[in-house]
Amino acid sequence: MTVDDKNINNNQEPVTPPAAEPIKPEPQELMIPKERFDSVNQKYKDEVKAREAAEKALKDAQEIRLKEKEDYKALYEQTTSELSELKPKAEAFDSYRETMGKLLEAQIEEIPEELRGLIPEESTVKQKIDWIAKNKKLLLKPVGPDIAAGVRGAGGADSPVKLSPEEQQTARTFGYTDEEYAKNKEKE
Repeated sequence: MTVDDKNINNNQEPVTPPAAEPIKPEPQELMIPKERFDSVNQKYKDEVKAREAAEKALKDAQEIRLKEKEDYKALYEQTTSELSELKPKAEAFDSYRETMGKLLEAQIEEIPEELRGLIPEESTVKQKIDWIAKNKKLLLKPVGPDIAAGVRGAGGADSPVKLSPEEQQTARTFGYTDEEYAKNKEKE
């Protein structure tokens, strides 16, 4: 008989052989996924950089404020002296600008009305004066030389003067109308 059989006959509970101690799993390390670690680490680095940048900006702003407090008087005095030097120059400049404007207006008045549109509008006053000076010969009607050719007597003053085709061509060449040419011809 076996031990179990004996125990059954005695109405005792069967005895189980002593069991070996239960196997406990070895303590495992908690594993953090790499992506999570990287993101947390990057956030930390970003926050450190942001904090350092904010501290640097604050320090720079404080330095500037202190420097401005120290230098405001010297800066004020420097600016005042520069202003006192520039005021007469600004007044002279305004005077020159006004004079140049009047000079330009006078030169434009000399130019025939139909040719005034040739003057560039987007230019400065100085550029317009320079442009008129360069192109004055083209803009003004040329005055023909007074050679007293064809002087008539007093008898033909009331009759209209007829121009030959050559005279009409000459009048157009010099920018005169036929009437203007005829009037100048009568004076001679």
